[in-house]
Amino acid sequence: MQPVIAKDTSPADLRYQVLQKNGCIACHSSDGSKLVGPSYMGTWGEMVEVNTGGTKREVMVDEDYIRKSIYDPNADVVVGYSKGLMLSYKDLVSEEEVNQIIEYIKSLNE
Repeated sequence: MQPVIAKDTSPADLRYQVLQKNGCIACHSSDGSKLVGPSYMGTWGEMVEVNTGGTKREVMVDEDYIRKSIYDPNADVVVGYSKGLMLSYKDLVSEEEVNQIIEYIKSLNE
């Protein structure tokens, strides 16, 4: 059963509720603090260093990167974090939820 969302819930609150519902906030912060996974704060549009198949490279945090991180989280692991801790959310989150997550991350740079 899905939680009931009040009609006056702001878009930001709705986006955060998607993160809560899917357990994202257990490993990722929105305030810059380091948890099991990297923080969302200030990452949108920035270059991050990742390990891709044992090779370090830089990628832009954009819609493609976030989608790939949700669906194939071990493909590009941010340097300093462990591979294998996040499981794929493919078939677990809807495209609308992914879009809500992207919009939430974008909002942390405003």
